[in-house]
Amino acid sequence: MFNVKNVMFCLLLLFPMYVNAAQEFKFVNAFGGKGEGEAQFAKTLFMGFGPDGAIYITDTDNFRIQKFDETGNFVFDIQMEVDSKFRFINPTDIAAGTDNTIYVMDWMFAEISNTDPQTASEPKIFNYGPCIHKFDAQGAFVATYPIQDFSKRIAPLEAASPGLDADGNYALIIPQGDTKRDFLLTVDVHGNLYVCDSGGKNKLIFKLDVNGKPVARYPLAQPGAGHLIHPVDMTVDKTGNLYIVDEEGHRVLKYSAEGKFLRVFGEYGDAPGQFIAPFKIAALKDGTLLIADTAKYLKDFISMLPTRLDDPTRRYTDETRLFRYRLRRIQRFTTDGVYTQKLLIPFQREVETDVALQLKAIDNSGNLYYLNPTELRFRKYTPIRSLISPMIQTELKLRYTRDLYDVEIDNQDDLDADLYTKSDFDEQIIQDAADANLIFSYDVSEAYRLALSNRLTFIRATDTSYYRARDFEDFRGRFNQDDRTTETSWDDRVQLDFTWIRDHSLYNYREARAFVYFSVIRVDFINDALDRFNFRYFDFNANLSDWGAGLYYDLSRTFRLNFEITHFFGENRYTYLDETNVLYATGFQEADLIRAALFINGVF
Repeated sequence: MFNVKNVMFCLLLLFPMYVNAAQEFKFVNAFGGKGEGEAQFAKTLFMGFGPDGAIYITDTDNFRIQKFDETGNFVFDIQMEVDSKFRFINPTDIAAGTDNTIYVMDWMFAEISNTDPQTASEPKIFNYGPCIHKFDAQGAFVATYPIQDFSKRIAPLEAASPGLDADGNYALIIPQGDTKRDFLLTVDVHGNLYVCDSGGKNKLIFKLDVNGKPVARYPLAQPGAGHLIHPVDMTVDKTGNLYIVDEEGHRVLKYSAEGKFLRVFGEYGDAPGQFIAPFKIAALKDGTLLIADTAKYLKDFISMLPTRLDDPTRRYTDETRLFRYRLRRIQRFTTDGVYTQKLLIPFQREVETDVALQLKAIDNSGNLYYLNPTELRFRKYTPIRSLISPMIQTELKLRYTRDLYDVEIDNQDDLDADLYTKSDFDEQIIQDAADANLIFSYDVSEAYRLALSNRLTFIRATDTSYYRARDFEDFRGRFNQDDRTTETSWDDRVQLDFTWIRDHSLYNYREARAFVYFSVIRVDFINDALDRFNFRYFDFNANLSDWGAGLYYDLSRTFRLNFEITHFFGENRYTYLDETNVLYATGFQEADLIRAALFINGVF
């Protein structure tokens, strides 16, 4: 009969802690949701910020504007009523002045003045063009400013489309360009408004004064600026300089307050000062610029957790578990376009909702606002100072295991009367094992990582054997052979790793790693007879150590080149007393072994 009982208790603690060299982005709060009610949104959203940290959101599909305080609490909304003096047609980009005046981009109908009395009976003609609605700090409507003079016909009448005027009469409407094109809006400290018209080949900047009067219009394509491909965001600094983000050109262009091109900075790449499709820019209170691009970095972190059966990342983890987390990047520049700092924002590992987060805006304090596109819920991250550089991740695993074994053997050939009732041999084994594994991972950058780990293992096992056979007899006499073996071992290993992420691509992830370790092992083994007339005693102890170093290099996503060298050395001593308490043997051994190996492994 053979019985096995196993009792296991495992405690795992994971403490991810993310720290950035100069700033750490900490999650502050979440607000919003999907719907049409208070603090709820539809799909198309635009964000702006007031000087006091207030948050303004244009909800295009719900035709309204909502204001929140800096903590995300709803303050008020602006909606179009039946008797409203304004009309929301397609509200989009939004900005707030230093006095919390609210400006939002939209479209308007402007009737063209008819000076020919002979055509007074003809249908009215309207220009349909972009405009800016202005609201005061309390949300009351102030005025609507067309970005240019729409009182006269701009496009030929052949471009007109039929429509109805406010009285329900037939009218002609002349759209001013592609009505689906995007506009960017910002406001400077003096209340001047800047509108970037990104439609067509002639991408223009329109400047309006604090009263909405057009004062300047200039093209973005100027000598030295080259061809602007796709402007996606803009901001203005404290001195009135304007910055345009060219997403497809992977650069940022700077213009003076008068509209003169000054300089361009950035190029394609993920190195410091380079961009991969930049899409957000903010001028901060401290006089610097924050620019976000679409560069994403993947980091693999090998955990001591058991491997998941459905692990989507099939790599070289064997029985360990592989975590993957993502980093987004924001870079800091001076107003002259000089790169000064890179800020990495890591998102929680294996949380798909975090992976899908979209950066919607950066306020003038450097706070980040990410949107969950499924829930339409905003998550705010704020920068805080830290003394530790740049990102630390820790994992602590504590594990305790107790194994119980009971082995009974009944010899069927001894012809005793108690066959199947009493065993001839009974063995009881109890093994206790405790394991602690602590890992500190230090990300120097998105490409380089240092890791220090310490694994400590303690095992204690007792093996007690009982014999029903006749006592052992030789020329020295007769002895009962029941005995107990106790084995205790300690294993402490410290390892330092350096990892270089060579390719962050999800489909071609590759890395190289170098490591060095040192371990100390202590083993104590005692075998002692249980009968008081049997003095048999065996004592064995060993002090062992080994160190090793190695490196691996990913030849492809699934094949890896490995080189390892290890040095094992140590000593052991033993003493054996026989059943009559006479020293039978004693010994001493030393070991010294060096091993080097070069091999390639992989998966198919």
